[in-house]
Amino acid sequence: MINLQGTLINAFRLEGGKGKDGKEYEARDKVQILGSLELPNGEIKHELVDLTVDDASIYQSLKNKEISISCGAMAIGRNVVFYVRKGAKPSLVPKI
Repeated sequence: MINLQGTLINAFRLEGGKGKDGKEYEARDKVQILGSLELPNGEIKHELVDLTVDDASIYQSLKNKEISISCGAMAIGRNVVFYVRKGAKPSLVPKI
């Protein structure tokens, strides 16, 4: 289990349709989370992560707030793809 944490930038619904390859795809809800990764040299890299979620409407009130959500990850070639775990709900990260 991975706990993905960052600022919720956007929550939206992506309409279904036909892709460039001719495949049909269903409508899906997405969120965009901006996180920070500390690099080995101590500098910070900001990264925007897109996640597919069951219902983007529950994220609307959390926009521009720091959240945490339980995710899984899988490697596809040299890339790592994150996905929201089944039944996971976002939670606000307490300010310190």
